[in-house]
Amino acid sequence: FVTFFPHLVAGPIMRPTELVPQFEQPRRANANMILFGLTLLTIGLFQKVVIADGLLAPIAEGVFDSPKVPLTLDAWAGVLAFAGQIFCDFAGYSTSAIGIALTLGFAMPDNFRFPYAAVGFSDFWRRWHITLSSWLRDYLYIPLGGNRHGPARTYMALMGTMLLGGLWHGAAWTFVVWGGLHGLYLSVERWLKGRFGGWRPNKAQLFGLALLTFMAINVTWVFFRAKTFAGAGTILGSMVGHAPSGVPLLPGFDLLVAFTVIAAIFFSHWAMRDTTLEAVIQRTSAWVLAPLLGLMAFLVIIEQGRGNAFIYFAF
Repeated sequence: FVTFFPHLVAGPIMRPTELVPQFEQPRRANANMILFGLTLLTIGLFQKVVIADGLLAPIAEGVFDSPKVPLTLDAWAGVLAFAGQIFCDFAGYSTSAIGIALTLGFAMPDNFRFPYAAVGFSDFWRRWHITLSSWLRDYLYIPLGGNRHGPARTYMALMGTMLLGGLWHGAAWTFVVWGGLHGLYLSVERWLKGRFGGWRPNKAQLFGLALLTFMAINVTWVFFRAKTFAGAGTILGSMVGHAPSGVPLLPGFDLLVAFTVIAAIFFSHWAMRDTTLEAVIQRTSAWVLAPLLGLMAFLVIIEQGRGNAFIYFAF
């Protein structure tokens, strides 16, 4: 067209070769990027294969997939185990993907920033599944009005965003309730901030708020994991001590593993909540990091073959 009808084209005539886009040069990873990427890959696989699948998945399945009513301690162990499982499963996947990309010369943003140390639910969603929460904010919350049209419209935007976020995970009412609870949490938090915005908690109070946030998040995980409302109601009833026909579902060792691993995850998140995984790795001595990574790799290898598919592959 340009060749035969140049008088119809405004501006200088472009040759066909000039119309071809100029692609960037291939990415090249240097030695530091490769080593750091392999470090992230090892940590991610350890989270997924060893912690999520090897330690926590059998405990969560033993509670949520049982037709029997669990005792209170068993119910809490199952819910906490699932909280750790879904974090280590999805964060392990994300960390592995970031590590692989880094070995190829691509730098990808973090998708998790120690979410179980969040103080409040808006802080939780700034730390959990950051790519999804950013998308929900930019393409649902802000178009629905955000916080620009008064409190009532803000609460409606929060509820609508989180309800749709729940449906994004699957066409089931349990996911809708999961999203609705998060919308309710965010709305209540915004109301409390408007009423007590001048309060500045100290370190101990911040820790208490983080623990309260974590416990409230675990309530939502019940609906995320349970297949039916009846199953969720049974677990929640046992968690608050209403289990007249409850039976022990987990051996003592599984109870110990569940509470120990979740305590380790929570306290490690709290200790590192104001930093990044990359910064922690860079500050750690090579004499400590190398044996630790070697142990992680060894545990991944001996656990190989007993793992499950990534939970978020279903969404």
